[in-house]
This record gives sequence, C-alpha cells and structure tokens, in this order.
Amino acid sequence: MNKKRRKPLLQAPWLAYTDLLSSTLLILSVIVVASVLAKLTNEKPPVIRLSDAKDYRFQRGSFLVSDAFKNKLVSEELPKIDKAVQCYAIDTIVIIGHTDSSPNAGVSNMDKYSSLDKLSSEFTSVFAGSNADLGLLRAVSVQKLLQESIGNKYNDLEFRSYSASSLIDPPVSNNSKLDKEKRRIEIQLTRRSKESVINRC
Repeated sequence: MNKKRRKPLLQAPWLAYTDLLSSTLLILSVIVVASVLAKLTNEKPPVIRLSDAKDYRFQRGSFLVSDAFKNKLVSEELPKIDKAVQCYAIDTIVIIGHTDSSPNAGVSNMDKYSSLDKLSSEFTSVFAGSNADLGLLRAVSVQKLLQESIGNKYNDLEFRSYSASSLIDPPVSNNSKLDKEKRRIEIQLTRRSKESVINRC
C-alpha cells in the first residue's frame, strides 16, 4: 500500500523577514554603539578662557589676583575645572597668562628664584622686567590658587604655567577695551598620556 508522501511544510515567509530584520537591527546597534564610543573617546576636554568678565582681568602691569578675581574663580570656574578633571581623566592643567601691548620697562629679578614654588611664595618681592615675565607671573598667580584649591585632591595632577605676552608694535591706546581684554588667563585641561579615555560623565 503506497503511502502518500507528506509534502514538507513550507516555512512561513514572515519568519525569514524577522530573521533579516533582527540581523539588520543588530548590525545597526553595533554601528551606533561604536560611533558613540568613538565620540566619547575622542572628545576633547574644554578650554577655559577667563576673559569674558572684567572680574577676571588684571590691572595694567600687575600680576596680583584681586579679591573679585579670586572669589569668582573659586565659586564659578573651580567647580567646572574639578568636574572636567574627573570626567576626562585630566592629569595636567596648563595656565597661560596674557598681557596687553603696553611696554614694561621694569628690571626683572625672576632669575634668582630656582622654582615656581619659591617664586609664588615671595610675590611681593618679585619684579617683572618684560611682558613675557608679566604673563608668566599672572599664570603662576592663578596656578597657586588652583593648587591650593584642588591640588591635594588628585595625586597625579600637574600644573604648568606659561606666558603669552603681546608684542609692543603697534601700540594700543591706554585702557582701551581691546587692551583690557588681553590681560587675561587661559586654562587648558590636558592629558600627558596619549591613550584614549572615555568621558566618565
């Protein structure tokens, strides 16, 4: 007796579509995750320019931080810096002091100090002989504030101060708005290590 062969059940067509759809979604998810991780890894820490408000500016020829400067730096900018250090695994804070184009005809005695620590501990006895000296002293004065505020919080945090002095030619009229805006501080948050770090925040 011949038995009729049963024809194999045809697979429902929608099952094939769901397999294709799930594979596509998986591939898209991997691409999205990879792009997000790449963005987070390559994201650069912010540069903080303390030049938008008059409280962050120095008096002409001076590198001493005013009370208004100090209070605003500690209350408004320090929390941002502290958070950025944690978020971006920052290990180096670079402070750059800027000057205006006014000539500085003083006599410098900075060479007698063997370190920035000694220099900053005797600010009342230090004289800037040039705009380059003045820019560095402005950076050191802000570095001292930052070290006192967050320096002990991070073991491997390094501070570096630099000068970005202006040239004298062409001269700028005294107390012009442009000239005042040049007497400022720039803070850059960087990493000595070249390894990629994912933003932790």
